[in-house]
Amino acid sequence: MDELVWGAVISSVVLVAVGGLVWWLWGACALALTGAVGTVIGGVLSLLPVVLLPDQDVALRVSFGITVLAVAWLLGWAIASGIRGQRLAREAEAHALGAARNAAPRV
Repeated sequence: MDELVWGAVISSVVLVAVGGLVWWLWGACALALTGAVGTVIGGVLSLLPVVLLPDQDVALRVSFGITVLAVAWLLGWAIASGIRGQRLAREAEAHALGAARNAAPRV
């Protein structure tokens, strides 16, 4: 059972690292920041049952559940961030195209 405990600890540390990486890479997007903060908090919360609960079976089950929720949280916010970025890029392209059409000389 010790291997499973170490696996839970490593997955918690990886969650915190991934949240920090998302924060560093996509820090300008509020949606990505929300996902990153939730992932870091989820990583810390998933480590707590392993450290605090005396029953290893219950601790591993709770830790796994929190880990899955934190990963789903990050995935959802990353998808929302990508959709928002795509929408903003299309709006900027349409705006640039409209400005180019207005600036073109009329014959």
